[in-house]
Amino acid sequence: MRQQLFFEKRGVWRIELSTFRQYAGWHDKVNRCQYEAPSDPWRLVEIPPEEVTYFASELRLNYGMGRVQGGDWDRGGSHRRMRESTLYRSLEQYFLNDVPWEETGLYERAAQQIKTTGQFRGYEILDAFRQVRCEYIDDLYRSISETGYRPNAAAGHEQATDNAFESTYANHLEPLVLVGRDGDIFLTEGSHRFTIASLLELESIPVNVLCRHVEWQQIRDRIAVASGDTFPEDLDAYHGHPDLSDITSC
Repeated sequence: MRQQLFFEKRGVWRIELSTFRQYAGWHDKVNRCQYEAPSDPWRLVEIPPEEVTYFASELRLNYGMGRVQGGDWDRGGSHRRMRESTLYRSLEQYFLNDVPWEETGLYERAAQQIKTTGQFRGYEILDAFRQVRCEYIDDLYRSISETGYRPNAAAGHEQATDNAFESTYANHLEPLVLVGRDGDIFLTEGSHRFTIASLLELESIPVNVLCRHVEWQQIRDRIAVASGDTFPEDLDAYHGHPDLSDITSC
């Protein structure tokens, strides 16, 4: 049950999408009162997958997007390297090296957890995981490979099944990222789509920003209030950062 407890701790379900949107609206109102350059919580940010190295799970997902929050969540010791994860390596094996699903680490993990806990991602039968979930990943890869990456709403991707893991509000959003105090971008939800985009070497994908570190928001504010050629010299390294595209053309 460890996986289920992990999802529950992060708030992956037990909330409706409408409630999630209400939280995002509340954050938007607060941010507009407190900061010079608040970002629309629903603005899609185009990020190159190659610029994301770590997966961060310190923050709960169900408190809405567009948060600005301090603390050390961007320096957490539990950050995991995306490309060393079982999921990433399994999809790399399957799609790039023609390794059968049944011989990947993901499939082995599913088999082990179904045997020991009775379910994996809501699937209680291994054959169902293979026939439903793995086929969904196949279809997703094929779709992105053939027609390019399109936002969920435009692409109309149907989830694999209606079990609790597959029908959560997070699956109706784009991959969710966090922006740390130094501008580092961490993936926090949407690993399957991110992994596929990375394996296909796409130049960029649209993401939603779940949370920005308060110190990064202060950097956004400083850049926003500067005009023309007065871009702060000490912030010059942030020229071209994806999360600054709404406040600067640099």
